Amino acid sequence: MNNKLLEFKQSFEKYLDEYLASIHVYEPINDAYKYSVLNGGKRLRPSLTYLGAYAICGDSKKFDYLVKELAIGIELIHSYSLVHDDLPCMDNDSLRRGKPTTHIKYGAGMATITGDAMLNGAIEVMLSQLDNEMAIGCKFVNNNYIAQVKAIKYILNQSGMYGMIGGQCLDIKDQDNSLTKDDLINRYLLKTGALLKAALCAGAIRMEANEEIIHAFEEFADNFGLAFQIQDDILDITSSIDILGKDVHQDENNGKYTYINLVGGLDNANKDMIMYSNKAKDAIKAIENNIFGADIFYELIDDMIARKK
Repeated sequence: MNNKLLEFKQSFEKYLDEYLASIHVYEPINDAYKYSVLNGGKRLRPSLTYLGAYAICGDSKKFDYLVKELAIGIELIHSYSLVHDDLPCMDNDSLRRGKPTTHIKYGAGMATITGDAMLNGAIEVMLSQLDNEMAIGCKFVNNNYIAQVKAIKYILNQSGMYGMIGGQCLDIKDQDNSLTKDDLINRYLLKTGALLKAALCAGAIRMEANEEIIHAFEEFADNFGLAFQIQDDILDITSSIDILGKDVHQDENNGKYTYINLVGGLDNANKDMIMYSNKAKDAIKAIENNIFGADIFYELIDDMIARKK
């Protein structure tokens, strides 16, 4: 992992631990909530939120306390989506990051309301920054209330019916022989790419990035998300439970079409994964002289291509 991304991840983990330590509610949801968030994970999305902000100002000391609530919110939304995805009525997974999924450990009903609580918690924590006197008085970014609300609105749009949930809807609805490659690409853009887009762009929006940069970040996230999801499909076939930390061949077992099915095998899927990775790089190259840390974006893509889990 890039040193700067590692710095973002470590900073985020500190804030996440503080947030979770502040939660004291009824059991077992208190334990289930924390279990679902702390159950491993690469923390890619919150790191992207930090990266989006860093690309605009280039100094983590100037934005760290401005985006931490957004980053926590993004991770809570991502974690809730995994809890719900794993349910018997969805993907019916028993392992997540090498541990029992939330519904296996706590039951399907408790897992369902834990996911609900995490979504609600995401909104609460993101809005809580409006009470942050340090952020409100920040001289680096004007109109702090407006920038924060715009970033939250963007996240909720990309994670809702027009984004991630829309992709989940299509995932449940369309499982038949009529599914095309374009259908699956659209689903991946919504189900995976939308939340990656929300994470990266929210950090930039919080720092009042211009429309050209936001558009380039959206292009990056769309193509990075497609490459990421195709790589997931490849690993689901080529990897193992020990490496991935979750059940493999799940799409095949559930009768789901994957990218590999629709493009005629692993070789074609791998070629397309590289193609989308290059498109993601091209989106950053178009603005690399106007942002900080363009090299971080390129290294992020290369790491994604090389990942084993």
